Amino acid sequence: MKRVTSANLILAAVIVALIQLGALAITGLNGPIYSAVVASTGPSYAPAGTSATGSVLNAIILVAAAFALTLGLLWLLRRKRVTSFKVVVFASVAFSGFILTLVTADDFAIQYLPPALEIPFSFGGAALVVLLLLYIIFLKNRPWLSTLVLGLVGAEVGSFLAETLPSWTALALPIAFSLYDIYAVFRGPLKSLVGTAPGVALVGMSIKAGEFTLGLGDVVFYTMLPSLAYFQWGIGEALYAIVAIDVGMVITLFLLSKRRLLPGLPIPMLLGISVIALRML
Repeated sequence: MKRVTSANLILAAVIVALIQLGALAITGLNGPIYSAVVASTGPSYAPAGTSATGSVLNAIILVAAAFALTLGLLWLLRRKRVTSFKVVVFASVAFSGFILTLVTADDFAIQYLPPALEIPFSFGGAALVVLLLLYIIFLKNRPWLSTLVLGLVGAEVGSFLAETLPSWTALALPIAFSLYDIYAVFRGPLKSLVGTAPGVALVGMSIKAGEFTLGLGDVVFYTMLPSLAYFQWGIGEALYAIVAIDVGMVITLFLLSKRRLLPGLPIPMLLGISVIALRML
């Protein structure tokens, strides 16, 4: 049983808040280019449309995909195919990390660096993220480095979803994944995945927030809602969302003293969506 202290909870909240603030900076940096892309090509993901009903279906499709991926990873671990497991994890995280870091670094270079440094800085930054992921997953999992790199990738993914998804889908997605998180942790494949080989299963898919371990998916949604609030209404609403989510996270982490595993999304997402819903009324 984990002994939960105020210092542990404060440290975890500070680490997550720094990642969330980083996501807001990324959102502000990439906002113009993502807005232009969505205006010209449409949302990044809306196979069932942008209506309220279509948004729910969009979320269900993504949950089904996450479920299928988790089953595939569990199948690999149960057959002792650790290298194949790591390759799948690396490929999925590295692809997102490379593309989104490339966009973020390029936007930063265009705004703040001389033109001659744009390409070296953007491609160099994206390549560095991939190399660090390679090191973490295949060579040595250093918790501080993993938290730094995966926190960046999670912030970039959360920001990207907030700026490119239809509004209803952006709200339906954390609700759907919160429900799935409850099932996955208590009865579904995630519980089996962590139980089969925790030392392998968590590498490349989680960060250390002080004494606690948070899944990369949790980080994505912890950053997505504040980024959505910032993108739609401004920094004030984003900070309210951060406070609400982090209060929910602290409650969740405190409850971990009673259980070995606990879903990290339901309570923070309930509070975060409540803040956004009040703003939308």
